[in-house]
Amino acid sequence: MVITLTPDEGERYQGIVSLDHVNLAACLEEYFNQSEQLPTQIQLFANGKQAAGMLLQVLPTKSEQNDDFEHLSTLTATIKAEELFTLEAPEVLHRLYHQEEVRLFDPVDVTFKCTCSRDRSAAAIKTLSQAEIEAILAEEDKIDMGCEYCNQVYTFDAIDVAALYAGSHSNDAKQ
Repeated sequence: MVITLTPDEGERYQGIVSLDHVNLAACLEEYFNQSEQLPTQIQLFANGKQAAGMLLQVLPTKSEQNDDFEHLSTLTATIKAEELFTLEAPEVLHRLYHQEEVRLFDPVDVTFKCTCSRDRSAAAIKTLSQAEIEAILAEEDKIDMGCEYCNQVYTFDAIDVAALYAGSHSNDAKQ
């Protein structure tokens, strides 16, 4: 499995997560342990209609973190699926960590954004020689450029390709 991280600042990067543990949470924990060197605990639950999860991770700047992490990890392991499905975050945090100092940040909506586009796909085609692209067109009649991230497919026919190599690409929305 591939994880793509797109920070607010800096470059987007990807990591490969091995799927050789008992569940997805364990696979992700191993990824953070090896790639980020950050102790991490993940609880994931799904019931066919909804999914919920909780991530506990040591902050990179915190000192004397191992004892705290083990203690908080033990508390976190007690969370039940029903609690995550039905309770608001402040209540979940209070139930788990009422004896700890907890800071709750403003929530941020989880969004899916992909940076693919027809223009970027066209630019990728133009990295190959026109002869190579024409050979593909002769065999396939079209070129389909698929995004592995969002599954969008951009289709280019002979007219589109001719326009690419002529210096401008077609503005129609063929997909």
